[in-house]
Amino acid sequence: LATSLRDDWSIKDVVREVVRSSAYRRSTEAADGSRDVLLERDPTNALLAVAPIRRLQAESIRDAMLATSGRLDPRVGGPSVATHLTSFMNGRGRPGRSGPLDGEGRRSLYLEVRRNFANPMLAAFDLPAPMTTVGRRNTSNVPAQALVLMNDPFVHEMSGVWAARVLADESLADDRSRLQHMWRQAYAIPMPEETLESMLAFVEAEPDRTVAYTDLAHALCNGKAFIHLD
Repeated sequence: LATSLRDDWSIKDVVREVVRSSAYRRSTEAADGSRDVLLERDPTNALLAVAPIRRLQAESIRDAMLATSGRLDPRVGGPSVATHLTSFMNGRGRPGRSGPLDGEGRRSLYLEVRRNFANPMLAAFDLPAPMTTVGRRNTSNVPAQALVLMNDPFVHEMSGVWAARVLADESLADDRSRLQHMWRQAYAIPMPEETLESMLAFVEAEPDRTVAYTDLAHALCNGKAFIHLD
């Protein structure tokens, strides 16, 4: 990679070379019949025998929730959106106004950054502190992240918006098609049949369809596959 920069110092060419490499395109699972061999030769995956599973960065997790709910604003550029202030965000320098909970649907890139009033959800998923320079982000796995996905008002709001959009979509004829659609939106893979049957049973058992679909949307956002690249 270093020698490939000698001619014209094109970062785009280097990125193109990386993403076209066999290592970059590998699966996270070994091919049939090769698992034992790979584990023996590369037990710690130092040689990239398989692709490592990676957790999404904080901003990408928030943006993914906006995207699945249909609330994401794809516009490029524009002013930053004021920080949403919770009742717990008090102290010196507190902004005079609070921004909307969903950040007007803008990507996390456009959220205002306040040194002493960081977005709680993004902070839980290792958003770097704005008062320091960070060369490489930490990627932690701590209980606070599960609690954020379970309780954060933004997650609940996006779940409700997602559920309402799915129920209003006339192209989805029945519960089976709606649930399959939501699963693909969340995880980009087909839904296992046994999972579909369980979700159908849950929907049928809840008399309030809005509540049922909101709870399902919330559960999908809490799945490990939602916040990890596999």
